[in-house]
Order: sequence, then structure tokens, then C-alpha cells
Amino acid sequence: MEVVDMLIKNGKLVDKSMGYAFVKRDIRIENGVIKEIGENLKQNENEEILNIEGNIITPGFIDIHTHVYHGKTVIGIDPDKVGIELGVTSVIDAGTSGADTFEDFYDRIIKNSKTRVFAFLNIASTGLETLHELSDMANIDFGKIKKTVEKYKGTIIGIKARASSSVVGENGIAPIKKAKETAKELGLPIMVHIGNAPPEAGEVLNLLEKGDIITHCYHNKENNLVKDIGILPEALEAKKRGVLFDIGHGNSSFSFDIGKKAIKNGFLPDFLSTDIYDKNIEKPVKSQINTLNKMLYLGLDLEECIQKLTKEPAEKLSLGNIGQIKIGFKADFTIFELVENFVELTDSVNKTVKQKPYVNAKYTVVNGIVYKSKGGN
Repeated sequence: MEVVDMLIKNGKLVDKSMGYAFVKRDIRIENGVIKEIGENLKQNENEEILNIEGNIITPGFIDIHTHVYHGKTVIGIDPDKVGIELGVTSVIDAGTSGADTFEDFYDRIIKNSKTRVFAFLNIASTGLETLHELSDMANIDFGKIKKTVEKYKGTIIGIKARASSSVVGENGIAPIKKAKETAKELGLPIMVHIGNAPPEAGEVLNLLEKGDIITHCYHNKENNLVKDIGILPEALEAKKRGVLFDIGHGNSSFSFDIGKKAIKNGFLPDFLSTDIYDKNIEKPVKSQINTLNKMLYLGLDLEECIQKLTKEPAEKLSLGNIGQIKIGFKADFTIFELVENFVELTDSVNKTVKQKPYVNAKYTVVNGIVYKSKGGN
């Protein structure tokens, strides 16, 4: 689709980092970049108008945990089905591809996606051709990883490893240690999935440093971060060090009850992601919009949530000039309505609640190109 110059009129801007709190402004876009922000801007010649009266406009939502390498993996989905169609402008693939498969991922999917795609490279060269990728340490090949990271610099923004018993087999913590060493040598953050032990969550947390990410921070399995007596001490220490915590909803990794306990104890997520793919998009995940609504149910503030969907991932993961409504930044926006009615929300353990009001996506704008959204609920 061709990029056109555009004037977005009458949106209620929300971007806490830039001081916009539901204030009515117009936004002028030239060559896919934010050119001007102001009140009652006049239409220029050859400029299209998008009037979004009554709707809220924020920086484009960024989902840092998706699985969008599809066709040759056990899980995966078209990035546009979970991106522009559902109010998300940028997705990060969380290790569906490894060094052996990234070229195919890049050439076949990333280059052809309307949604902006970044990636964490799986520490296992095979990626998710199976779901036990770290049961054989031979799947970790530093030479291949380094070569792939260097070739696709700017697209690959980190390393991914999955710390679950079903993934590591008899290897325990060893592949996670190797993954952390590899990421550190390459100067990249690591995202680590925590599931069933071994390895224990505490062991994994003790390996991580500032800027690294734990995903699935509110799952309710035995090896979780939220105990009856409070937050796991290793998790609190990690947070003090600057380790970041991500929702990573997924098929079995988000519980309302755990989230409620965590938030009551002051243990807030840094990122609100979905872990979305073909087998969980219908239920329980649905979209990043739906995950946002679940956070609103748990009592988080909408403006703070938007920061965790936009500016925070853009800055913490060095994604470039996205994540803020700022002159000179890319014209990426999520446009939504706040519906004063109830929506039903279901977590990964089949608990259903109702939330009012709720966010419903209307448009997704990437590089100044406007796409209609399916809502996300």
C-alpha cells in the first residue's frame, strides 16, 4: 500500500511520556513520519483526512512476545493477523526461529508483513521445530548464532530461551546458563520463559541482569513467582537489579488470581504481551487489546498500561523512533474507543470475569498507512 500524507483530526491523545492525557489534538503525517501536532490544523493540498472524533489515539502498541514464524514450526501465525488486524503496530517474535531457520523467516514473512516485526532469536538453532529444543545441548551453536545476529542486526533484538522441564529435558539449568552467556557476549538482552521445574524459577532469576526479561510472570504453576507468603525473593532481587517482567499471557501462563496477588504485593509487570499464536488466538488470548483489558480488570491504570505497551518496550529494547507521539517519530498509532459496557474476559485457567469499560480497537496506523481493526475482543 502506498504511503500518503495525512492529517488525523480530532483524536484524544494519550501518551503520558509526552504529557498527553486525553487531550484533543490533530496529527500531521508526511512520508510516514509525524510532522506536526496541534489544535485545529488545516488540511494541506494532496493531504488525506482521517477524522477519528470521539476516539483515543496512542503510540502504536508493541507486543513483545508473539510467535509469527509459521509454516515450518509447531506453533506460529501470520503477523498481520495479530498485528494490524488487532490494533498492534509492531510485534516481536519470541524465539520461534533459530539460526538455522531465521533466513527463511526473514525472507518469507518479515519482509512481506505490513506489521513491523522484530525478533528474539531462539538459542536453539532449530527454533521451535519441536517443543523440546533444548533437550540436546548440541542445538546451541554460538558460531551460527553470532553470524545470524550480525547479518540481521536491527531485526534481531535479543536471545530467547525456554526454561521448562519439557523443553530442557535432562539438561536442567545448563542450556539457560549457556543462553545467558551467549546473549551477554553478543551484547543483547535475553528473554527467558519460565514454566514447570526444573529448572527452578529462582535458579533462572539469579542468572539475569539489568535489561533481561522474564516472561510468563503471572502463571499459576507450582514454579511461579507469586507464593502464598508473597513474591518469590529471587524475583524481588531481580527486579531491584533491573530485570524486566512480562505478562506473556499464552495458553497456560496467565492467571487472574496470581495477577491480583502480585499487584496487591506491588509486583507490577513491565510489559503486557500475549504469547499469541495459531492455537490460542481464539481462546484464551485473543489479542493484545484483550490482554490490556485484563490488566484494567486487575486495577492497573489505562495510561500506565499504554506506557507498558509503547514507550517502555521501544526504549528498553532499542526499537528506534517508535513508541511515542513525538515529532520526527514514525507515524505508528493505535486508535481505539473506550466502551462503557461490560466485556467478558477469560484467563489461561478458564476463569471468566467482566470488565467495564473496555478498550476496542478501531484503526491501526503503521508508517502513516491506515488499517481498519477487528476490535480485539
